[in-house]
Amino acid sequence: MNESLGARRMSRHALSILASAAMIAGMLAVTAGAVAASPSTPRTLTYHFTDCIGPAGTPPTFDAVKQPGEGAALHLVDGSGIYVLMEAIDPVTGEIFFTTPGFQRNDLPTVTCRLIHPVTAELSVITGVIAPVR
Repeated sequence: MNESLGARRMSRHALSILASAAMIAGMLAVTAGAVAASPSTPRTLTYHFTDCIGPAGTPPTFDAVKQPGEGAALHLVDGSGIYVLMEAIDPVTGEIFFTTPGFQRNDLPTVTCRLIHPVTAELSVITGVIAPVR
């Protein structure tokens, strides 16, 4: 009886995780579809990523846009996807500016690039995931 109850709880937990993942994917798709390939307001920042390495097909450079703020999802200017930042590191000192807990263990194909921040002009090495727009 306890095993059955535990299995139901695990099943509900798994469904909850799947529902959350589907909701996030849906929000990204809707948001990405609504965003134009060019900056939408005068406050929109354009980020130029260079020296990119990642899985086959990773562009060596690309531009992405976002509104100023703490968000870590940037819309690729060519409209092909969203670059979700997972970690930023100072390439000189090795200082980690930010990291998303657990991203190293999630086995997603990451893309690592160099970035000169469009506001601070600081150089950093950025690692993230490009989520394609469908």
